[in-house]
Amino acid sequence: MTTRLRSHSSEQHLVDTGLGASTRDAILERPVCEFMTPGCTVISEAASVADAAKVIAEQRVHAVLVLGADNGTPLGWITARGLLGWLGRDCSLAPARDAITEQVTAVDPQERVRIALYALSTAGTTHLLVRRKPHKLPLGVLTDFDLAAALGR
Repeated sequence: MTTRLRSHSSEQHLVDTGLGASTRDAILERPVCEFMTPGCTVISEAASVADAAKVIAEQRVHAVLVLGADNGTPLGWITARGLLGWLGRDCSLAPARDAITEQVTAVDPQERVRIALYALSTAGTTHLLVRRKPHKLPLGVLTDFDLAAALGR
């Protein structure tokens, strides 16, 4: 199948990339660590929802990971989309854990992108925590944006 795309910057048409199936599939076999965003923006469950919103705005991220106050266990993600339900409400006293809208799904940094893509395609999963073992600090985060950006490389 041939796809025609019109570039906004020129009148050239892209007819075919010329890439074989094995080349297109190669990205799916590469490790997650090549595409993840290093690091992870976190907030304590003891912080307020307002604090979480402030961090999301200041750091310009789509989500923050909420950590348990006692042992630092990842509890879930507060997403920018999830904060929409807090508009018009006083969120300065509400604990961050009340705004969690996504559970933690983790992936090993050496796992294949194919597996991560499957995980990201499940309902309610927009962020994958990249870490080596369950009780280890995260190395980074993998999102649909990271994988979409990989197409442009």
